[in-house]
Amino acid sequence: METKISLLSKERLRSYDYDISKHYENLKLVGKITPKIATLEIILRNKLDQKLSESNRHWMEESNDENVINAREKIAQREHTQNLSHHQYLSRMNLGNVIYLIKENKIQNFMMNLDTINFKNYDQSNRNFFLRNNKKRNFGNIHKVDIVLSLLHNIRNRSYHWENILKTTEKNGKSYPRLTTKLEGTHIGINPRNIEMFLDDLIKVFDGEFLKYC
Repeated sequence: METKISLLSKERLRSYDYDISKHYENLKLVGKITPKIATLEIILRNKLDQKLSESNRHWMEESNDENVINAREKIAQREHTQNLSHHQYLSRMNLGNVIYLIKENKIQNFMMNLDTINFKNYDQSNRNFFLRNNKKRNFGNIHKVDIVLSLLHNIRNRSYHWENILKTTEKNGKSYPRLTTKLEGTHIGINPRNIEMFLDDLIKVFDGEFLKYC
């Protein structure tokens, strides 16, 4: 057992209470949700491109946005060539850059209609409103899109670095999600047992038929 722990590292296994079976339970979940994360990432990239291409088919190659320039340069360095097509740049753009451009261009409403999303479905500690001047205000669609994009990015990054996405936070005898984001002073989280439901609901926003392939 000591050899196995040293190979996987004590630091990694600490969050699983040194239970290797829990570590692999987490990895199996990551494997199960990876096609769903990938589907959403591909859809978001292509919808972003569809919208920005309305005004300029070569928006990525000709953009003066510092974040796009940096992304373009990193992709070119990684591929060891500056002679990349628009599609090649697009397909290599990371999710963080895609989310940045969605927000920067204020196209949340074009990207998704989240009228049916109820955050309480993903954890009972969530709410669908925020407080402003001590008054309840329901999250609008732009708020909801920003929230789900942040949560998706969080799930994606933790999954692809093989982090423990099953872990929760214990407080006053209650369990709270560690996969969280904050908007307008309100925390929204995804309970580990509802990660798949969350990803399924996002895919259904675009086309639920994709789920039969995932």
